[in-house]
Formats: sequence, structure tokens, C-alpha cells
Amino acid sequence: MDTFPQWELFFLVSAWLAKPVGKGDPRTPRATSHLLDIVAKDYMSLVDGANHCEGRLYLQYRNQQGFVCGDHLDLQEASVICRQLDCGPALAAPQFVLRPEEMVSPWLYDAQCQGEEATLWDCSLGSWGPISDCECQCVMAIICSGGTLRRIRLEGGGSPCAGTPGSLNPAGFVLKCELQQKEASVFCRQLECGTAVQWSRVHHRENSGSQEQKFVSCQGTESNIFQCKINVNFLEQCHHQAYTQVVCTGHVEARLVGSEHPCAGRLEVLRGLTWGTVCDANLDLPTAHVVCRELGCGVAVSTLGSAGFGQGSGPVWTEAFRCVGNESLLFHCPREPGHQCTHDQDAALTCSGDKFRLVNGSNHCEGRVELQVQGAWAPLCAAHWDLADATVLCQQLNCGNAVATPQGGLFGEGDIPIWPDVFHCVGTEPHLLSCPASTLGAQACAQGNSASTLCSGGQPCRESSACMDTLTSK
Repeated sequence: MDTFPQWELFFLVSAWLAKPVGKGDPRTPRATSHLLDIVAKDYMSLVDGANHCEGRLYLQYRNQQGFVCGDHLDLQEASVICRQLDCGPALAAPQFVLRPEEMVSPWLYDAQCQGEEATLWDCSLGSWGPISDCECQCVMAIICSGGTLRRIRLEGGGSPCAGTPGSLNPAGFVLKCELQQKEASVFCRQLECGTAVQWSRVHHRENSGSQEQKFVSCQGTESNIFQCKINVNFLEQCHHQAYTQVVCTGHVEARLVGSEHPCAGRLEVLRGLTWGTVCDANLDLPTAHVVCRELGCGVAVSTLGSAGFGQGSGPVWTEAFRCVGNESLLFHCPREPGHQCTHDQDAALTCSGDKFRLVNGSNHCEGRVELQVQGAWAPLCAAHWDLADATVLCQQLNCGNAVATPQGGLFGEGDIPIWPDVFHCVGTEPHLLSCPASTLGAQACAQGNSASTLCSGGQPCRESSACMDTLTSK
């Protein structure tokens, strides 16, 4: 993929004609005398876009005015028009279906350009005729690079290749609309995300006739959505649909399963709509860091092989991710062929969580050590928790130095199971996550065996005899 894989230019600017055009409306071509020059003079304009560099092509030619039939017109004609308007290169020439009140004859037919002409008037412009002669029953629209075109994306799906299709118009309004199979396939192709494997399966048809009520209609073979037909009569439908996410074959997403904690477990990767496991030989620490970051779980503490969190089912992906370690999603990591294996070599990993705190003390500088794991606070395992680890945490929390690390669950138990990571700090590290770490088994971290710390910046439990006994015995 190139450096711009997850966004593409949209075919529609600001939901053109979001409200009906009526008589006297300043956007109505026949009512916009300011758009037309002297009656006898040939004139060309793009109307109903956000600026003069986008919109439907409207002509005054040979003393007649009207739209241009969209049959067989493409970027060759659009390039000439954009150049003539000083609007930069042409981006798209979608077919555009008008509202019934705008279907007024005549329309211009058989306009043809080679693409190198200086102006539209140097092209073969054909002749005027009735709307019934236009096979597509649509007009030509043009989008130049000088327009206010917004970008589209698939959003909320875990990667740039999955989610709800959306576009922002100049006012910040999010235009979303269901895409059925053909339209979704073109969408995925344009995003360089492969083919569509999930799309809306709801079909909207008119009560009479067989015309599909779709805002965007594609044949399915187009290289980009710009080549599809836009029917503004069905724009309002987009605002009343329960959106179905589009998923492309290029979609990649990670999860950790097989553990009671959401930030530890067997690594499984979703490709398209299929979950599979990863060979332990294909998982390195930089890739594990990216997985933890994607899941909101801090950084990787360790990677485990030999199905450390149980064997998965389904396919075992042989493609290896080669992350640098600073990527935000596994999707963005380079890939290459990797080792083959069976489920007894499924890879697993544990993450650190991303925030720490001391709770159940008399102030924020003493108490049970907890780390945040996907929004929940888990107590930290007391095994191997010592003054060096506690010193790093106290300084991280701006609580001075560590005074003691009481044992025996002095500050109570947490609401969720103990997190089984242990840190191996020297005591000079700037952050607990900077220390080497490892993962213990659940047996070494039984409930009640949670780490505690007293920092010099607090008032270490002066009124608690149990606490004082613990301190004295250290």
C-alpha cells in the first residue's frame, strides 16, 4: 500500500442538493441569471457544488440552456472543463440523477472531447434534445481538484479496511450511507483493501417497477466510486438506515483470548471475517508491542510460545508481521512469509496495562498497587515486588521514595483477578514500564497476594497497628 492507504477522495461534495430545489431558489440554474452571461453568448458553469470547481455541468450553447446528458462522458471531458475553469486536474465525472422537478428539457447530447482541448468549445458538442433520448436519465457532474471535496473512509471497524462508510462535508456533517455488494466491492477496491466480504444485505426497491432505491449505484467493475451513478432522490434514505459495516479482505485486527484478563492471552488475528492464530516463531516483541497498543493495553511484557494460553481453532496464519514497534495498528505493519506450525505452537503474549495507582491507603501515596487494563483496575501480583520496583512507582506517582512494601494483602483485594506481571527494576528507571518484566502463572498470584507500597510522600499508616507491625518486621 502507498502512504495514503486508508483515505480516498469521495465522489460527492457536501451532500449536493440536500434540500429540494424550488422555483426561485438561487441554486436553480434557470433562476440563476448571475450564473449566465449575456443570453446570446455561449457559457459553461458547474452548479450546486460547494464552489465553482465542482457540480453539475450546465451550459448555455447556441441560444439554449440545459444540462448535459451523462451517457458516455468521462474524465476526458471533465479534464477540459476543469482546465478551462482554472480548477486544477479533474478528479471525477460521476453520473448524477436529478430530482423530478429539475428534469427539464433540453439536454445536450453526444459531447465529446479528446482531453487536450483548451476549452469545452473546442470539443464536439453534439446537439440539444429531449430528456427521453438520454439512456442513463442522468446528467454529467464534475469534481475538480480545486473543489472543496472531502475524503472518505471506513471508520470504527478496527482498521482502515473495515467500518462504516463516512464522509465529512464542509459544514462538518457526516454523510453515511449503506453500501450493497457491488458498491462495497468498488469501495474496497478504491481503498486498496481487496474485495468486500461484508456489506449491507438490505435491498430497497420502489413500490412500482424494479429500480433499486440506492443513492450510489455501481456495476461492481468500476475502479473507483467516482465512476458510479449518484441518485440524489434517495439521499434522504441514507439518514434513516441502520448502518452495516463494510469489511474488506484487507482488514486485519488483533485480539487476545484464553485468559481472564483482556490484555493477556493467545494472539488471534482477524483477516477479513476469519479469525486465526499465529505461530509462536512468527511473533517478536516489537509486534507484541503493537498488539498491546492496538488493544489499549500498554506495552508488551512478554511473549509466550507452545500454546501458553491454550490451543486455538481455525486456521494458523503463516504470514509474519514485521513491526518496527511504533505502529498504531497491526494493520500498518509490514508482512512477509513466515514459519508454518500447528496449534500446539500458537503464540501468546501479555501486556502491561497503561496506568498505575495506589489505592485503599490514607492518601494517594500508599496502598495496593493497581494497573489499568482496558479501563478496569487490576491489583498487581506481589511475587518479587520489592523496594526497587516500589521506588520507581513512587517517583512515577510524584510520591517521593519507597518506604516499604507490606505483604499479606494489607490494603485489601481488588475487584478483578490479580494481574500476574512481575517487574525487575533497578530503582533508577523513570517509569515502571521501563523496567524488565515477566509473567508468572496464576498459582503464584493467588487472590489476596497483591502488591502494596508505602511512599515517603504520604503518611504511612501511623494509626494502623497491623501496618506498623508489618513495617517493623521488614
